[in-house]
Amino acid sequence: MIPSLFTSMPSINIVEGSCLNPTPYQIDHIVDSAVASLRETLDTVAPLKKKLVIQRRLAPWYNLHIRTLKQASRRLERKWRSTNLEEIFLAWKNSLLTYKKALPKARTAYYSSLIEENKNNPRFLFSTVARMTKSHSCVEPSVPLALSSDEFMSFFTNKITTIRDKIQQMLPIPAINESFTTVALESSVGPQLCLDCFSPIDLSEFTSVVASSKSSTCFLDPIPTRLLKDTLPLINSSLLDLVNLSLVSGYVPQAFKTAVIKPLLKKPSLDPGVLANYRPISKLPFISKILEKAVAKQLSDHLHRNELFEDFQSGFRAHHSTETALLKVTNDLLLASDNGLVSILVLLDLSAAFDTIDHNILLQRLEHMTGIRGTALKWFQSYLSDRFQFVHVHDELSTRTKVSYGVPQGSVLGPILFTLYMLPLGYVIRKHSINYHCYADATQLYLSIKPVNTNQLTRLQACLTDIKAWMTSNFLLLNSEKTEVIIFGPKNLRNNFSKIIATLDGITLASSTTVKILGVIFDQDMSFNSHIKQISRTAFFHLRNISKIRNILSQNDAEKLVHAFVTSRLDY
Repeated sequence: MIPSLFTSMPSINIVEGSCLNPTPYQIDHIVDSAVASLRETLDTVAPLKKKLVIQRRLAPWYNLHIRTLKQASRRLERKWRSTNLEEIFLAWKNSLLTYKKALPKARTAYYSSLIEENKNNPRFLFSTVARMTKSHSCVEPSVPLALSSDEFMSFFTNKITTIRDKIQQMLPIPAINESFTTVALESSVGPQLCLDCFSPIDLSEFTSVVASSKSSTCFLDPIPTRLLKDTLPLINSSLLDLVNLSLVSGYVPQAFKTAVIKPLLKKPSLDPGVLANYRPISKLPFISKILEKAVAKQLSDHLHRNELFEDFQSGFRAHHSTETALLKVTNDLLLASDNGLVSILVLLDLSAAFDTIDHNILLQRLEHMTGIRGTALKWFQSYLSDRFQFVHVHDELSTRTKVSYGVPQGSVLGPILFTLYMLPLGYVIRKHSINYHCYADATQLYLSIKPVNTNQLTRLQACLTDIKAWMTSNFLLLNSEKTEVIIFGPKNLRNNFSKIIATLDGITLASSTTVKILGVIFDQDMSFNSHIKQISRTAFFHLRNISKIRNILSQNDAEKLVHAFVTSRLDY
């Protein structure tokens, strides 16, 4: 029955990269029909039913074999109590002993397979261990009934509107010569080859992308992602046609541009009744992310071929990570210290940077700085326009709100587009001969100078002034309250510099002697003592947690947990 239902999805004729040039309305109709077909199929095979579920202590390792042993033991017990025969009593005792021995074996086998399957997923392992040790961190706080979905939607929307209004009030601002920066960028890194269109992907590539994607499911998916993967051989051609139709037509279906938001409490210790304590977690349909992955691969290949990536941007790039970023910054600071120089490190912090960027500016960057033209540029225009989002809380949906700014949260392309939006920032900083390194929206500026050359601080001051001006003109808000400054060098020299730079362009000098960069605590002496103490506390916390469940873990499973929670942190 299931194969015949799934094969009823509409098919599209796409041959060798060409199609019948359907209108956006027709494309939306095709996608909506396919989504409706999947949803109707699921409702036919497994209709949704609501049942009252009594909360019981979960024992996922309690399998059919254990249940059978328990039932056999209970039957013998009832038989002995009714007959009082000695042989029945002995049979019951043996059966009960077999059942009790099988319990820890089943539990060990279950968690062993779970750990083996997720040995490279520390987040999942952490939540699993937290549940096994009954840690409070494993319980996700529920959203109070007093907070409605519309209240969340209004709060999240007003937050971005407030930031945009604040930036708007700062315009016009004495800015750097933006046109000079743009001309210099285009002439120095102009792409040798333009990306005029996206190529259709073949079935093997599509199947590989789907198989390698996480099986996460959101409210917008017509069927659970795991079920979609299981039935992929039946529907892969139809889904592939949907993806390729979008690629060759330069149009993103409207169904792929709506996100559902789940409010998530930032920390378990925060008050769940305060809206400001929640972080909006956006989720998009699974097929839309497959489409984005196809685009992301072709976009990344184009950027690599033309060497358009920022040299000192480590976010969302292959062979670049927080580790490479930290190694670069740490190495530069230590070399400067060996040469008797004092280093001033500035950690820039942006307010909701991913949500405030301007779409028109982003499209100009894509066209003029990365050489995206034609149908490919048309695809990105469609991708950024007419996007909507809503909040889903307590089985209630908020009103749909249009997303007018920012890169789509929860998307595959969002982080890549953000790094391309930030491309000119490197030229602004290099103009002042200031060292820097970026990871996503986190930017570190550092200047190493001789102790007697305090006049060189004017370069850092001028650089910060230009950065603020550039960010304002690009609708990015520098958060001066969270931006930190720290000085590395001998204590007597640090004190002298602290008096000179009590503030840098309105940025107050960090009062503490340590700052955290990408999860690592830096101290003014570069001894990393504070970081070592923090890692030691974290390592012992996880070791104590593991020791609580050591009796149900095999040697190999215990080693995997130690590597996931302790060794990985020591390596980092």
